Amino acid sequence: MKVENLRKRFGDEEVLKGISFDVMRGEVKAIMGPSGAGKSTLLKCIDLLVKPDEGRIWLEGVELTDPTVDVNKQRRKIGFVFQEFNLFHHLTAIENVMIGLRKVKKLPKDKARELAEKALLRVHIDESLWNKYPAQLSGGQKQRVAIARALAMEPSIMLYDEPTSALDPQLTGEVLQVIKELADSGMTSIIVTHEVGFALEVADELMIMVGGRIIERGRPAEVVYSPESESTKAFFRKVLRVEGTTR
Repeated sequence: MKVENLRKRFGDEEVLKGISFDVMRGEVKAIMGPSGAGKSTLLKCIDLLVKPDEGRIWLEGVELTDPTVDVNKQRRKIGFVFQEFNLFHHLTAIENVMIGLRKVKKLPKDKARELAEKALLRVHIDESLWNKYPAQLSGGQKQRVAIARALAMEPSIMLYDEPTSALDPQLTGEVLQVIKELADSGMTSIIVTHEVGFALEVADELMIMVGGRIIERGRPAEVVYSPESESTKAFFRKVLRVEGTTR
């Protein structure tokens, strides 16, 4: 994926101010930064859930921002995992995973169920939970079902928008382990996260966003422990003090 000079404005506020970066196949990029930095907006612009005002996005050589491109067709290659799960409450876990396969990919029911089962098992949701409704699942289970739903579509890249922000520490670990396993298997990923330790362990590159710009990027350990930007230093002084993270 290639993102070039992405800009987005809401009213008088410019939320993204010329964001550019590349993601190679199999690479994991983590994005961190304070609230209001534009991280979630960036992911939504990449998936074209929010239309950027300027800039261009390519995925596997196809320009998603080209007005002549079938955006819905190309978006099937992008898996998006939201903060708040976004499961359909009236559907069971397996039905939540099947729905995209049935409605978007137009797969027959048997094939959709086969792929859904494989995706659920891959995120450690066993058969005893497949017919449970979201209200009967823990937060960690809901998020893993949401990951399975994206995964079942066989995307080229996964986007995670702070996937553990609504979870307590124990459930956070369950979800992060699944994301790590997918990354280790070669899944290209962009992860907006506030989990410093996770970014250090999983990411190939860490990008810091402040005020709608990427102000620093590089190997995670270097960015966290030896940042060059004063804004990055201030951000990690606050974050590491709260988390108690040390080198």
